[in-house]
Amino acid sequence: MTEQETVDRFAALAKPRLLNLLRLRGARHIYNGSPGKVNSKIVEDGMELTLDKVKRAAQPYRDIERFISDARVMPCVIDPGLLPLVTSMSQAVLGRKLLVTRKVAARDSDKGVTAHVEGFGMRITMYWNEASADTIVQWECLYGVA
Repeated sequence: MTEQETVDRFAALAKPRLLNLLRLRGARHIYNGSPGKVNSKIVEDGMELTLDKVKRAAQPYRDIERFISDARVMPCVIDPGLLPLVTSMSQAVLGRKLLVTRKVAARDSDKGVTAHVEGFGMRITMYWNEASADTIVQWECLYGVA
């Protein structure tokens, strides 16, 4: 399996888990598929909303191949990356009516391969860190609440 296929698999596996974990309780979710950066603005329901929240989580893996088997990928890769992001979004949306997520735009400093969780403003990047000799899996989410 190539690196791109691996990160695409992570994104595909993350979506059902994300839907299971993210309980909006009366809040509506809107996804904007155009790439955006922090403090980008969108207009929704006649209201301008600033997407000012970015959450990142990253894990190093000495030998990523050990963790991509069906039995280990969820508890060792998906959950550690997804849980901090879902927790952050869930806390931000408490008492609010709207959660807006947007696809995270690529940066010039990006390295490695990238995949996006379909229908959410979540990006997964996997790259090799030369200094630590680890594969880094980084999760990012761009969102705003109203």
